[in-house]
Amino acid sequence: MRPMPIIRSRTGCFTCRRRKKKCNEEKPICIGCKRNKLECHWPTEPNQVLHARPKPSTSSSAAAKVASGQTVAASSSSSSQPTLASVGPNAPPQLMLNINSPARSRSDSSPDAALNVSPRTIFTNPRPRALSNSSSHDAIDVGIPLHLHEAPDAGHLASSPIIELISPSLLDDKHAVMDEDDLASPSSSSGNLAMTLRSQLLQGADAGMWGIAPTISMLPSQGNESLELLSHYLSRTANSMGNGSTDVNPFVSQLVPIAFSNPLVLQLILAQSASHRQASGGEIQGNEVAQKYYTDSLRMFRNVVDEYMSGKEENTLDLTIGSLILSLTEVARGDKRGTIFDHLKASESMLTLLINRPQSEVPSDLADFLVEYYLHMTAASMISTDPRHKVPSLSPEVEAMARSLVEKGYIGQLAGCWLELLLIIPQIFHLGQRMMASEHNGKTIPNPDDIMTFGFLQSQIMAYFPDPAANPYSRLAGLVFKQATLLYLWSILGTPTKQDAAADAAEPKTGSHKSFITMAVAEAISILSQFPATLRINTSLCWPLAVIGCCTTDPDVQSILRERLRTMLTTIGLGNMRETLTLLEHVWAQPAEDMSPWLLARSMQEHRIWISFA
Repeated sequence: MRPMPIIRSRTGCFTCRRRKKKCNEEKPICIGCKRNKLECHWPTEPNQVLHARPKPSTSSSAAAKVASGQTVAASSSSSSQPTLASVGPNAPPQLMLNINSPARSRSDSSPDAALNVSPRTIFTNPRPRALSNSSSHDAIDVGIPLHLHEAPDAGHLASSPIIELISPSLLDDKHAVMDEDDLASPSSSSGNLAMTLRSQLLQGADAGMWGIAPTISMLPSQGNESLELLSHYLSRTANSMGNGSTDVNPFVSQLVPIAFSNPLVLQLILAQSASHRQASGGEIQGNEVAQKYYTDSLRMFRNVVDEYMSGKEENTLDLTIGSLILSLTEVARGDKRGTIFDHLKASESMLTLLINRPQSEVPSDLADFLVEYYLHMTAASMISTDPRHKVPSLSPEVEAMARSLVEKGYIGQLAGCWLELLLIIPQIFHLGQRMMASEHNGKTIPNPDDIMTFGFLQSQIMAYFPDPAANPYSRLAGLVFKQATLLYLWSILGTPTKQDAAADAAEPKTGSHKSFITMAVAEAISILSQFPATLRINTSLCWPLAVIGCCTTDPDVQSILRERLRTMLTTIGLGNMRETLTLLEHVWAQPAEDMSPWLLARSMQEHRIWISFA
């Protein structure tokens, strides 16, 4: 049986403890506070709160009693609970996690109030290394476990797994991303973290043995369900959103620390986790929970928008991050109503404002991630737009920053190593719009400028080759994107099946256009065969799979795409994978002459499926 830890008494005023100064314990104002003209805050008197606090004059004997378990059981009354001051950094995890002590309901006075501690003061910086290296006195007195203030030793880490929630071990390059084959495996480090969180925070049995009601210290304003969703986000959702192209997952390293100081971002992350859990079939009642969190997050987002419209410009970052998270939440939900396009429109205007702000206001790595986030979502969603409808070009500021990322060899969790191809996709779309607008009797009649643009874009795509610094799976995915982007460009001129149907049956067309498209499809399928559909990199492949599927009538190729999407849905569990397959099934059921990436929006309209392929 594990021995009870030795717990030292904590005496003196809160102000001296925070300053790590010796306190002479003179009340109501100690000498240190009087000399420095500081407010002297003292713990609530024992007779007002709890009876387990040792007296200052008998600290050594009281510590011995606590070590033997006598102090915790000092009162047999059901209302008697140990104070936060009576537990130390080596206390059992059940005691460390209870920061919502009963003192809160008995007295308005609390260490948190005395020190004005809020989540923002703890989680503002994404890097835990920069957190205040407070002493164990402060960590206990303000109700925050010691391991949130300083990196614990290996022994304490093993006994308090919740440290990994925002610890360097989670944000570090070596542990931020799960192994490719371990995405859905409960044996992975992130999977173990989720199970540990659930067992430590949500099971009342262990807490009950200490006489402490099970509470959620990390999310004091949330219910038990929120901790489950946060655990699911860390173990599954964050990994499903990113494709594993980098060692650090910004969905954890960037967004999670922000979420702890920002109620909107936290609510949006929980809603995204609930939607992903429901889409992947995690729980029987998952749909009801997902809808509740989704509705609450939209309501909170609208409130922040209203504040921004009333002049609260500091909400720019919140709204930028919020609109982008909502975009991927729609992807996780498999939204078919086109709601994602509203979020993308909002995110572009907010991101443009954010980019124009001084660099000191937004960390460069966060700004890079947001630009990648937006470009990935926009490029993959553009194919869903009817070419007959006018779509604005990318914001010049966003495009310029994206090009600077390409120049420095940026590799991301969403755009992988093919960011430059994502910049070409909007140009192809606008070229297709112009060329289709000049159609006469079903034939495209391009003008000289369009011909030059077509050749320029083709040369750019052909010149693309994945960055050797990227991991092998990311490079393979980049080559799949290359073939799909070529198909998207070449299909402006029509597809082989459409051309064959229009040609004389006695003289079928066998030109280079048909050969190029057939070879591009075959090359893409060959590359796909080199890595399994269970890998995280497949998260980013809905767009190229949709384009390839619209350019082939070969039943064998269609079967390969069908099985890959089914496997992706089973292992990664994003709703848009299911809807991508549903849409392709509708496309394959159409006459061959109606199959084209440029007619995909028409199929969406007919079957009332408006999705993004992000």
